[in-house]
Amino acid sequence: MISIPTIPFRSHRKRSRRNPPAALVLVAAAFNADEFYLTLTFDRAIDIAGIDVGQFHVFDGVFNFRSYVGDGTATLQGPAIVRVNVTELGATGAGVVAMSAGAENGIVASDDGGTWAGVENLTLPFS
Repeated sequence: MISIPTIPFRSHRKRSRRNPPAALVLVAAAFNADEFYLTLTFDRAIDIAGIDVGQFHVFDGVFNFRSYVGDGTATLQGPAIVRVNVTELGATGAGVVAMSAGAENGIVASDDGGTWAGVENLTLPFS
């Protein structure tokens, strides 16, 4: 009996290329200086299951002259709106009301998992 060597089959299928998720876009942000919370509105529905509220900082140089950091549990106020409560860190100088949020904030788009890169020294209110 003659043995015929087998040649491995090679597939030449094109690999499907998925588009990367679109980044989330912040469309509005405000700070409530009386009740101490941020409200952030995005361009589409968000998932906050992995949010790190400690990534959010507010510098209130207009109303209370204090700096704040995110604290507690964030809550959805609508499909694309999140409320982040803040607690006082200490004094800050006069100027504007601004916020910063790190890239590791944990807010992602519900539809495709797109992330929000955060902001630095964004003047509030923003729209």
